[in-house]
Amino acid sequence: MHNTTPSPVNLLRLGATCLLAVLPLGPATAAEGDATPKPAATRRLDMAELQPLVSGGKAAEALQQLEAALEKDPDNARLLYNHGIAAYAAGRLEDALVSFDRAETAGRGKIATLAKFQKGNAEFRLGDSARRNNLDETIARWKQSLDNYKDALKDTPDDPRSMENYKFVRGRLLNLLLEDARKHQQKSKDPVNSPSQKIENLRNAFEKFTDASQIDPESKEAAQGEQETREQLAKELAKEGKRLADQPLRQRFNPREPALPDFDTKPLEEGVGMLEDADRLKPKDAQIQKDLADAKQKLADADVQRAQRYMELEERTPWTREKLAVLRMGRELAEKALDQVPNYKAAEETRDEINKRLAQIHEEEADALREQAPQMNLEQQTMALSQALDHLQQANELQPNQPQLPPKIQDTQERLANSLEKLADRLMQNPKFQESMEQQMARLEGADQALNELMGLKPSPETQQKSEQVGEQLDGLRQKAAEKGEKPGEQGQPMPMPGGQMGQMPFQMGPPMDQRPRINTPGAKGEWNSKAMTSGKDY
Repeated sequence: MHNTTPSPVNLLRLGATCLLAVLPLGPATAAEGDATPKPAATRRLDMAELQPLVSGGKAAEALQQLEAALEKDPDNARLLYNHGIAAYAAGRLEDALVSFDRAETAGRGKIATLAKFQKGNAEFRLGDSARRNNLDETIARWKQSLDNYKDALKDTPDDPRSMENYKFVRGRLLNLLLEDARKHQQKSKDPVNSPSQKIENLRNAFEKFTDASQIDPESKEAAQGEQETREQLAKELAKEGKRLADQPLRQRFNPREPALPDFDTKPLEEGVGMLEDADRLKPKDAQIQKDLADAKQKLADADVQRAQRYMELEERTPWTREKLAVLRMGRELAEKALDQVPNYKAAEETRDEINKRLAQIHEEEADALREQAPQMNLEQQTMALSQALDHLQQANELQPNQPQLPPKIQDTQERLANSLEKLADRLMQNPKFQESMEQQMARLEGADQALNELMGLKPSPETQQKSEQVGEQLDGLRQKAAEKGEKPGEQGQPMPMPGGQMGQMPFQMGPPMDQRPRINTPGAKGEWNSKAMTSGKDY
């Protein structure tokens, strides 16, 4: 441990006083290495008069003058640095950090290096002030302080002030981490602790010992504590994970679908996660690996059963949208089972059966839309054929070896291209009635959309020429609207459509009625899998 490091008071003195002597509040001319000329109004600021204010406890007065100068010259690196010094001396540490950061960005050479150093000082003081109420913030601030000193030392490796402060903060942080780690390790031994409390204390001790070991690889206490708490934490996670995994699965009833009882797999999933974390901490433990494999198999079995129940529900569901959604949820569960147990035959068979049924529904829906299309008007026909094509493409992805699908896809594409061409030609023609500018723009936007879709299906020079023609007309109308200060659809009114109708565009391309459900979309877990290891984390 470095014994001559300054106390917090000396660190503040070093930041607010000594550095002012090294880089005084001098004239606000261009910073060293910065050749950008500065406004005359800024150069007249008398920094010599501000120095006694900062040094004499009246930093707030100096701060006001520096803020006024920065309003006129906000990117002056020297002004920003001096503003940071004054804010630091006035106790406005967050403001000082912002100014030092901007000074580092705006300046070069000595200014940027000093700004990095001062950021380290400010981060330390902010962490010190948070220590009583938020130890995690203190640790995070002091880690950042060390990073700032390291950055300064990269510029000037022999700078004694940066090295001294770096060693001082590292020593304080190391002591803090070891002290907190010992406290949590001792608390984990309390016999009245619940399993979750014991795991939480061991996790905290392990994390602090690990941080301490990274800060000082030579610390024997940190290395020994990290190893001890790693083994203790793995043992407790494995024990609690197995207990949760061994619990009988309870049925969970959905009030919206009482005829379909479901399993509550959350305790089992947490058990698997805890066993995975135990295996990560102690990867060569045969018992942990066996318990983990058993728990994953149990979870995979449960997910397969749930997927099969969704298949049963689909048979009783009369509407296509709901059929597709229910089957997709079942497929997602089958895929989850395969994540737990790769090549699990029951899960593969269930997934394949669901895919087969999904493809069948998509094809049936496409056939119905293709059959209805000739009886529809042009806009409805285009929409129906677009949805039919999407259904067929999804069916082909699910069952790529069905010989009847490619010809249907080809035929639907040709029919849709023909419909789009007719619709675009009709929308390009001026109607017999008098159009407003908004109606004309809406009609041409519909034509532009139809032509873009047509180019995607069946590109041709003729279609490209039409698209360019419509684009030029639209640009002209938009220019006229801008000159008049008008915007289509202003005041909350829907844009008029061709023929005087109000509402959506004449047709909508895109996916059919079913949307992929989101029954299980957890956020990123970081490096751990169980809630026991991620609670309170911000990943």
